[in-house]
This record gives sequence, structure tokens and C-alpha cells, in this order.
Amino acid sequence: MNLYLKPTIVFLINSIDLIRGGLTRASLKQASFFAELGFESYMLTFNFNPRYPLIRKKLLEMNKVHSNVIIRNMYEELEGHNKPLIADKPVKKRSIAEFSEGFVIEKRKGHNAYRLFKNGLYVKYIAFNSDNSLKLIDYFDENRRRTKREEYDPWGNLKKVAYMDLELNKPRQLVYYNNNGEVFLTQWNNPENDKVEKIVIGNKTFINDNVSHKIYWLKNVIDNIDNDRIIVISDTRSTDEILIKFDHPKIAKIWRLHSGHLGPPYTEDAKIANKVKIGFENIDKFDGVALLTNEQKKDIEKRIGTKEHIKAIPHYHETPKVSFMKSLIFLFKRRDPKLAIVISRLSTLKRIDHIIKAFKIVLNKIPDVRLEIWGTGDQEKNLQQLINDLKVNQNVILKGYTHEPDSIYRKGIFSVVTSKQEGFCLSLLESMANGTPVISYNIKYGPSDMIVDGKNGFIVDNGNIEQLAEKMIFMFENPKIALEMGKKAQMHIEQNFNKQVYEQKWMELIQFVMEKKFK
Repeated sequence: MNLYLKPTIVFLINSIDLIRGGLTRASLKQASFFAELGFESYMLTFNFNPRYPLIRKKLLEMNKVHSNVIIRNMYEELEGHNKPLIADKPVKKRSIAEFSEGFVIEKRKGHNAYRLFKNGLYVKYIAFNSDNSLKLIDYFDENRRRTKREEYDPWGNLKKVAYMDLELNKPRQLVYYNNNGEVFLTQWNNPENDKVEKIVIGNKTFINDNVSHKIYWLKNVIDNIDNDRIIVISDTRSTDEILIKFDHPKIAKIWRLHSGHLGPPYTEDAKIANKVKIGFENIDKFDGVALLTNEQKKDIEKRIGTKEHIKAIPHYHETPKVSFMKSLIFLFKRRDPKLAIVISRLSTLKRIDHIIKAFKIVLNKIPDVRLEIWGTGDQEKNLQQLINDLKVNQNVILKGYTHEPDSIYRKGIFSVVTSKQEGFCLSLLESMANGTPVISYNIKYGPSDMIVDGKNGFIVDNGNIEQLAEKMIFMFENPKIALEMGKKAQMHIEQNFNKQVYEQKWMELIQFVMEKKFK
């Protein structure tokens, strides 16, 4: 594609943070991919997070995003900043001692937070970030009802105040401040249904609507990009409605679906998932649609007919470049034949409990093998309780989040995937790319595109814990076969899911969209 005719690429994503799942990693990777090819590349975020200056700095330091990718945030720019903020000074560290005068202080167990009491009454709750900067202060009345919450940026500036409904303990009014203490946005909520009633930005008022103010900001961004050809990609389902309702002569629209489109029970004829429904029902309003597997493309087209603007573009994976010394360490460091790996968000969708239950069966036959589970999520406590109940604490360990999945996969003899559904399953791709074969449930979508059953991994019946355990036992008892499977897995990924294939398919979609929209 001629450099001078290249469109600007804009990704819409609700939020970016340092500890996030596969979707955010895939979005950062794709934006970086376009930046590497010389495209002007933006990521537009719509959530409130006063830590974005630190997030941007850390992402760059960790090489998680290309330096030419511009990460913009709606709240920062509505506040008045004309360019993305990157932290250029240390955070302002605080201590509870600064707030201690006249209060009895009680530390909250397991948190960097404190409850403050005065004359026996609970009056404040103060929480700090992990870097000891002030995060928030909650205020309570004499009936222990929360009246308001103040949120601060890492340098101690008050950025947001939420005034609470006393009975429902939900915000009625939100007020956002700039660093001069001036209000730049107010929002009224109905605490009974969490719906937005009014948003005021300067002299603009938006009634009963939580989308129009985002379109207002997006229009301002697009108006000020010096290119008449802009490809806007909705990368998260919370941004689908924004792009569907936003029309502009400078833009072409792409819907990129990272997840499965099916609701429970996730079979081919299941209902469309609620979070996907608005994009699915408006699929013809997009100039292009990017899915991750051919299987999903076929399933969707069975419902709506063949559509030429729907394309299947799988992920790719490149293992990070390492120094010569590190490469020697990897070469001579043997995999642990008694170690299995899981890297996943700890949510009910991922069914990590199935893996733990299967591993209990494995331990009955091979008592000295181990399972490391890497990730965070709302099921962490429940999974730890299951580990305790099954008395497998010595063999099954929750390790927390990792920023280095490649090095983790290289430790183990195999990995496991048990999701209810996936859009592609990035963890499966990453495992195979690192020469670690995968045992996976037969789910939609991803495993059947990458695993050749019995050759470079195993696909087992969906939900069959006994069969899952059986394949784990086989891998542990046959480490040489597992290693050979890993080599074949790595070769399969290198041949079929490489960067060249990815680039070719994306350039074909960009060209198609350009011709369709801009003739």
C-alpha cells in the first residue's frame, strides 16, 4: 500500500491497563502492528482512570506497545489536555499518619486501606494504591451510609467526586475536576437502574444517553486528524454502539470480534450473546468485519447469508527477541516434565475449576506432578477454596498475573484450556508458539483451527473432566511424546499463524474497506 495513501487507523477500546486479559493484549499488539508498517495509529479509550499517565509510561518501558501508537483518553481530553499524558515525575506517596488526627484507625485486612472512627462512629474509608499514592476517600454519615466518594490521581489531585444515594449506595451524581479544581463534566445517574439521566460538558447537555457524549468527543478527534481516510475499528463490545451511531465522511468502519458470538449453551444454534447483539444486528452498517476463525465466519453466515465484507483474520504470535545469553539459557534449560501450565483470566467462563478437579484425578495416580495457574479474576478466592477442599495445595498453585507468558509456557510440559467458548483463544496460540502442546476442550472457537488432535496436542470432549485427566496423565507419563508434540505445535503455528499471513489478510481487508467506502 502506497505510504501516501495510507489511512489513519483508529481503535476504539473502553480501557487499557497493565493487568488485563487477552483482548487488551491483542489490541495493543494490533495497534503496534499497524504502527510498525508506517500507519498513523491511535487507541481511543473512554473510561475514567487517573492513572493513564503511569500506564502509558509502563507500557512503553515493558515494550507492550509501539512508541508511535498514540493512546488517547476521553476524560483527559475533555479536561483540557491536548496530548496524551505520560508520567514525568514520581507519584506523591502518602501515609495514613497524615489523616490520623482525631481518628481511631483500623487497617483493612489484606488491603492497603483503612477505616477511620471518630467518637465511636465510622466516618471515613481511605484506600491507597500499591505505590502508596492516595486512591480514594469514602465518607459516611452517622447511620454508616456512604455519602460520597473522592477519587485522586497519583499526584494527589482530586479528579472525581461521586455523591451517593444513601439507601442504594450507588452514585446519583458524578463530578469531574481538572487540576485547578474546576468542574469539566457532571453526570446524573438513576441509582435504581444505573442508567445515565444527564451529562453536562461545558455548554453541551446530553439527556438520558450514555453514548452521545462519547460520539461528541470522537467527532472532535476525527475532525482534527489530518487525513481524509480514516479506518475506525470497534475493538470492544462497549464501543460498538458508539461506532454504529457515528457517521463521518472521513471514516470507514470495521467491527472486530474477539469473542464468540454465542450465548449459553454456546452451540451453533444458541442465541446471540447479549454483549454481541448490537454489533451483530447492525453488521451491515460496518464496511468490514474481522473475525478470528473460519469456523466462526461459517457459523455466522449460516444465520445471515454470505457477506463479502466479513473476513477471517487469525491472530499471530512472535516470541520476543532475547539476548544471546538468554537464548543460551533457554536452549540448555530443560522443561520440567512434571509441570503443567495454565495462563488465563480467572472467571467462570474459563472453567479453571474443571482443570483443578481433573488434576486431583491425576494426582491419585502420579502424586509428584504440579500445576501452575497464572492469572487474576473474580474467581480467585473460589478457586483457592476448591484447591483447599480437594487438599491439593502442595501441587496446585495460583501464581497471580504474569507479564511474561512466553517464559512461563517454556517451563511446562503442556498447558490446558477449558473455556466455555473463545473467539480464538490467544493463550492456546501462545502456548503452541512456545513449543508447549495444549490439551483443550472441543469448544467454539479456536482449538480445532490450531490443534491437530493426537499430533500436536489433544482435543477432548467439552466438559469431560475424566477425559481431561486421562490426557494429562498420558502427557506426564510420556514426556518424550509431549516434547515431540510441542515441536510439531510450534512448527504448525510458524507455518499457519505467522506475521506474514496476518499482514496479508489485514491489508486485504483494509484495501477492501478503502475501495468500498472511498471508491
